[in-house]
Amino acid sequence: MTDQINLLEEKVSQVLQRLTVLQKENGSLRQENNALTDQLSQLRRDFDKFRVEHNDQTDAVKTRLTSLLSRIEELEQLGL
Repeated sequence: MTDQINLLEEKVSQVLQRLTVLQKENGSLRQENNALTDQLSQLRRDFDKFRVEHNDQTDAVKTRLTSLLSRIEELEQLGL
């Protein structure tokens, strides 16, 4: 019976040690996750800012292309 109790105490000790290691790893992973979340948020803000800044250029290019396509259609209808 004493051997079984000693074995059980050893197993419990091993589980507690492993639990401590896992808690430390979990803390490190949580910090890394928070850092990556912050990075992702910053990248999203930067992308949104970029998109807003270049939205006018995109609209201008679309307008110009639409105008050119209309002119090409007119010329095709005239037979040129």
